[in-house]
Amino acid sequence: MKKIVYLSGGVGGAKFAKGLHKIKNIDLSIIVNTGDDEYIHGVALSPDIDSVIYGLANVEGKYGWGVSNDKFSVHNELKKFYDLNFMLGDKDLALNLFRNQMISEGLKLSEITDIIKNKFNIKCKILPMSDDKVSTKLITKKGEKLNFQDYFVEKKAKPRLMNISYEGSKKARVSSELINIINQSDILIIGPSNPILSIGPILSLNKINQAIQHHKNVIAISPFVGKKALKGPSVQNFLDMGYRPDIQGLKKYYKNRVNKFIVHHGDSDTSSNVYEEQIIFKNLNDSKSLANRILDNE
Repeated sequence: MKKIVYLSGGVGGAKFAKGLHKIKNIDLSIIVNTGDDEYIHGVALSPDIDSVIYGLANVEGKYGWGVSNDKFSVHNELKKFYDLNFMLGDKDLALNLFRNQMISEGLKLSEITDIIKNKFNIKCKILPMSDDKVSTKLITKKGEKLNFQDYFVEKKAKPRLMNISYEGSKKARVSSELINIINQSDILIIGPSNPILSIGPILSLNKINQAIQHHKNVIAISPFVGKKALKGPSVQNFLDMGYRPDIQGLKKYYKNRVNKFIVHHGDSDTSSNVYEEQIIFKNLNDSKSLANRILDNE
């Protein structure tokens, strides 16, 4: 049985996780970005972890976040007191209230995540990149320093960026279990997530970064199709940080970490380690088909 490690962040990462999760006879572990974690309404949110859990449980909202057919009664009541573009549905809020309570009782994020994914009857491992706080901070060209949710939700990812930092990453601890899972895996796949906002925080943790650099079989799925992003502000973020939003930029960003790249048809640079595939996920079958093709060739 092949041991697969998958790095996930954002909606794009969760979509491919759904396909991988459907593959039989693999031992799947998903390591999830927590750089987006934030307190909203005084409640501890882990958006990328929840997107993976909701996706694997087939209850995700139509845009890939939140819970399908959720109601927003609490959100609408809160609007009487202050304006906030971040919309948190009632069912989603209930899960986050549970997380909040478990944190107050002294449980680690990894322990809480395990409890939640078991409640949804998810069998694969889902691991936060760290139990310690790491926060993605975005420094705009106007000199603002924004939390991820302020940048992504409140300002709709429009500000141009001058720099990005992952605060707390140097002190954040990484569990020996997580490193052992990486070291013992046959294949490590980096999802079609925003490299800078969703994968960057994971790579900012030195122990994880080193484990990936020493891994012999790392595959990255491109978040780009032609000159556009599959989802979100990946293209603009890459340009702002001095990378081309294509296979050449991906190779530069993931230098010394990735052995093989999966890009969309027509996006290859004809190198022997770049493979063209259908990477647009219109439905679960598209995601599962790509997962099958990747694993069949390994």
